[in-house]
Amino acid sequence: MNRKRTISAAVAVVMCAAALASCGVKDKSTSITYPSNGTYPLKCNDTLTVWSNSLDGDMTTSPRGVQWKEETGVDIEWIQPMNGSQEALSLMLSSDELPDVILAGLANEPGGIQKFADDKVIIPLNDYLEKYAPAYNKVLNEDPDLKKQLASDDGKIYNFTCLAPASGAFTSCGLVIRRDLLKKVGLEVPETIDEWHEALTAFKDMGMEAPLSYQLMVRERGYGVFMGAYGVKAGFYLDDEGKIRYGVIEPEMKDAVANLAKWYDEGLLDRNIVQGSDLDANILNSQTGASVVWAGSGLGKYMSAMEETDPEFDLAPAKFPVLNKGDTPKFGSRGFRITNYTNGFITTACKNVELAMRFLDYGYTDEGHLMMCFGKEGVSYTMVDGEPVYTDLILHNPDGLSISDAMLEHIFASGSGPFVSDERYMEQYYQHSQQKEALTVWGDSTAPKNTVPPLSFTTDESARLSEIMANVETTCDEMIFKYIMGLEPMDKFDDLVNTIKGFGIEEAIEIYQAALDRYNKK
Repeated sequence: MNRKRTISAAVAVVMCAAALASCGVKDKSTSITYPSNGTYPLKCNDTLTVWSNSLDGDMTTSPRGVQWKEETGVDIEWIQPMNGSQEALSLMLSSDELPDVILAGLANEPGGIQKFADDKVIIPLNDYLEKYAPAYNKVLNEDPDLKKQLASDDGKIYNFTCLAPASGAFTSCGLVIRRDLLKKVGLEVPETIDEWHEALTAFKDMGMEAPLSYQLMVRERGYGVFMGAYGVKAGFYLDDEGKIRYGVIEPEMKDAVANLAKWYDEGLLDRNIVQGSDLDANILNSQTGASVVWAGSGLGKYMSAMEETDPEFDLAPAKFPVLNKGDTPKFGSRGFRITNYTNGFITTACKNVELAMRFLDYGYTDEGHLMMCFGKEGVSYTMVDGEPVYTDLILHNPDGLSISDAMLEHIFASGSGPFVSDERYMEQYYQHSQQKEALTVWGDSTAPKNTVPPLSFTTDESARLSEIMANVETTCDEMIFKYIMGLEPMDKFDDLVNTIKGFGIEEAIEIYQAALDRYNKK
């Protein structure tokens, strides 16, 4: 790759305006030197401390971490807790020694991003975007919905977010089922609840111990996998009129849970639904015929593992179920372009905001995009007919690493971070026809219409929501498992509804609705 190539027109305009003909010009306020050609790498004596609990591997020595430092020219002191847990994040956020930059999912923390803004942990970026992050600013200006989804109610943007391509959000998680085994008994991939019952019964008759196995409450709250057929899920969602609902208190939820209880009683649902089974072993040993998996680290992994031992093995994607044939699923895994897993935040402790902005902006430039999504030219990818193509280091790793593990060493696209992802990454990552098929099958839903958009809550709202939902979700998870497992009779399901109403779920719905109304007015 030509390192002299300008990374974007916007960056060139901003940087070249301050450059001399043949040498860099030093910005006296920040001590940053910009190359005369308007490109990275920068030169600065300052060091940025960057804290992350969600980036795999030692970023100080890993190829992708080293490359990020080299291409930006920014000296980075990485802080990565040995235990990359939420507890480590909470301890860091409450300490008196904040890093300059945080790469983490603050939106998923109690109180969300707004809490950390109110607590003076992170700074708004609005005043710096145009001048110091022109590439990111350009991306935001090209898609007005992004600003709406990212901004707080008062219009402040606090994070450099990971984005799906402009073509739309990736659909990377969904239902799979053993199509090869279904063919042996004359069945098609199921679409309705009744067809799913028939398919799972056939698997049981084949001797499977856990015909259907998945993270039940996690997936039902997020995706409404089987509950969605009844028009509800175990979390918040939008009804067809665009109003906030919480599925557990809706009348259809009782029927949805009763169906899962029936399947459990008949031996169709994994008996270890609470603590979870060894899904890998169950699928590869034909003890589980259907599950909810990630397209790459699940579906792709299983297909690759069985290529030689069982060439007929066909784990096919399936639509999210419906009650009536031909209906479109209401929920699914397709959401919005933005993600909340590993976003970039600049803290109030940062003494060189411009340097931090330039560092985080790199992933949205032309060169930074290639680095984030494909790694190093000549090492992890080569250009073929003008397109980046992964080398065997990624696709057929000589050390036996899976594609996903090899990617984690060399690129960021398989995880998350401050950049825009790339369809070409997904096309090459998905090596099996079933994975490519999944993009269409799993995306067939009205999920974008029925999914709650990224909302901004006030500190008081967040505190109240945390108090209410801690009780609601714990109780719902516990009791729904009991109803499914027959430990509580279904005719007492209304007791659960009344209990969580007593915890304040209706107040939580009102808080969500108020936040949604503000969002819709942005």
